[in-house]
Amino acid sequence: MKITRRHALKLGSIGALIGTISGFAKTVFAEWPAAAFDTTAYEDSYAAVTNGVEPKEGGITIDAPEIASNGATVPVTVSTDMQDVKSISVLVENNPRPYIATFFINENIEATIATRVKMRETSNVVAIVETASGKFIAKQSVKVTAGGCA
Repeated sequence: MKITRRHALKLGSIGALIGTISGFAKTVFAEWPAAAFDTTAYEDSYAAVTNGVEPKEGGITIDAPEIASNGATVPVTVSTDMQDVKSISVLVENNPRPYIATFFINENIEATIATRVKMRETSNVVAIVETASGKFIAKQSVKVTAGGCA
């Protein structure tokens, strides 16, 4: 079989696409915190996020409603002015699965995340910010009038 230039370009393009996709998938799933997602106790989720390091308080702002009329969708925004932020993790103390998410922050963007969480009952929303100088924590109580978790 004779390989033409057009055929070689198609094969090269397909190879480059496959290499890019596999590299992207490896990057996306490299930091999957399976231990935190599998826990049902707040203490276990907290330990998985902090890795045994006790976070310091301060420097974090949590914007969440004081009273959430519907626990199925509670808006939460976490922000900080700290430098060299690596990640922001969100937990809800009284949820059946307390670990919500960890957002990895690029050094070139503002360290602010916004999401919506399900809350079963009145609880603290906990934000843990990891920086180059350590871990920091903030909590805010949210009263839920109608639970969103089964």
